[in-house]
Amino acid sequence: MAATVYAQNSTDEMLKKLQDKFNSIENISADFVQTENGKITLSGRFFYAKDNKMRIEMKNLIIVTDGKTSWSYNKRMNKVIISSYNPNDPSYFSPKQIIEEYPSKCNISTEKDNGSDVLVLTPDKPGVNFKSAKIWISSENLILKILLAGQNDAVVQVNFSNYKVNSKLGKSTFIFTPPKGSKVIDLR
Repeated sequence: MAATVYAQNSTDEMLKKLQDKFNSIENISADFVQTENGKITLSGRFFYAKDNKMRIEMKNLIIVTDGKTSWSYNKRMNKVIISSYNPNDPSYFSPKQIIEEYPSKCNISTEKDNGSDVLVLTPDKPGVNFKSAKIWISSENLILKILLAGQNDAVVQVNFSNYKVNSKLGKSTFIFTPPKGSKVIDLR
């Protein structure tokens, strides 16, 4: 019984350190590589600031939200889709959801992998769109990697590197102005 209590305290402490770090950060950016079932599907740079402000820059796509409006710019097609920000849209990657909301809807345990601490989330309440999630945490309490086993048996892995914490990101980072001549579709 003592081992169970210690393990739960260790799990709670690891989650709290991750949440405290996240809540202490004004903004963060990192490179990312996403794979699905072992094949690279996306890569680029990710920017995040409080109040769900995000920017994702990839080779042919830029996704930006200021927490109210979202812009998705397809460079190849020179097309911008503008919509209202929806935090429940499963296509949005939200660090806040992963760090703050999902743990309250999951059983949480920990494991070690090559010296890294790993939080393991297994949903026990509705409102979570994965079967299980593993979150690798660095010694600085930043996410190194996320592995999601989806409801459809797809396995999505996102690796993060080259973090910059609390750098000087201007407000313009999280606002998008459609390029001259681009086709704009406004769905708001």
